[in-house]
Amino acid sequence: MQRVFYRHSDGKVEERVDLPHLDELRENPSACLWVDLEGEASESLEPLGRQFALHPVTIEDLVHKNQRPKLEEFDDYIFVVVHGLRPRQGEEIPADEVDIALGKNWVLSVHDGPVDAIKRAFDQVIATPKPFDGSASFILYRICDLLADTYFPALDALEEEIDDLEDEVVQRPTQERLHQIFAMKRALVDLRKLVSPQREVYNALSRRDYSYLDPKSAAYFRDLHDHLIRANEIVESYRDLVSNMLDAYLATISNRLNDVMKRLTLIATIFMPITFITGFFGMNFALMPYSWSWVFWTSMIAMAITPLVMLIWFIRSGWIGEGMAKRDLPRFLSRLFSRR
Repeated sequence: MQRVFYRHSDGKVEERVDLPHLDELRENPSACLWVDLEGEASESLEPLGRQFALHPVTIEDLVHKNQRPKLEEFDDYIFVVVHGLRPRQGEEIPADEVDIALGKNWVLSVHDGPVDAIKRAFDQVIATPKPFDGSASFILYRICDLLADTYFPALDALEEEIDDLEDEVVQRPTQERLHQIFAMKRALVDLRKLVSPQREVYNALSRRDYSYLDPKSAAYFRDLHDHLIRANEIVESYRDLVSNMLDAYLATISNRLNDVMKRLTLIATIFMPITFITGFFGMNFALMPYSWSWVFWTSMIAMAITPLVMLIWFIRSGWIGEGMAKRDLPRFLSRLFSRR
């Protein structure tokens, strides 16, 4: 799919331009040309790149996508790679890569699939071409601005996911939650790889170091740089939250394990005297002491009282049920042995 915007020196705007005559259109310094290519095959990108007198390295980048955000300067143009974001899908945050070549009075943008920011920018340029009379650099700014605006809705949605995941980790720290934490960490690492270098791209565009940029556009790119600084700070804060979430998950698991071991140890300790008494009277005696009934009943009473006395002692010592009132003892005992 091809979109073409051409503004003549007299202010007339055309949306349909014969691409073979691009050389003639670019020779008019007071005109402005924007060609947007969506999902074009490499066979058509290469000849079009030669029409714009692009360097072979740039043509290769246009054909082979998956480029990191960057800015490259050539003799007759600058080449910029920027990205926009879409809401998170599954475990990844999809990004829209847009490759843009900017000359003195022309813009060439290339992207694989539909990009809402590009469509909106093109509609705005067609509807109100007057703000773009100065040069093509304002078209570049509008594209970058609309792409940068896609970061914050995606980051807001990511924040809600992190908040929900925090609650789930504290309440139900399962293996599935651990998988979600690591998936979130990977998504944030990928997001950082987009935001951090793109911030440097907008910083470079705001320094007026390139003759193809209108000096008036520097202030606009500084504003974009501020937006990306904010987005980068949000990403870093999210990374801290997810790291703390992982620590909270491990701490919760450790506390639950300690609680289980504590209960098992207490139960084993409580029943240890019973084991001793039954083992003592289970030894081979020359004359079994149970021939006297009072010995039998005394041992039975001792086995019943001893664990209860030990349990009360543990509670009073603060080893279990710390801060519990004496009147809560029966209720605590019932809870202790009914918990899974």
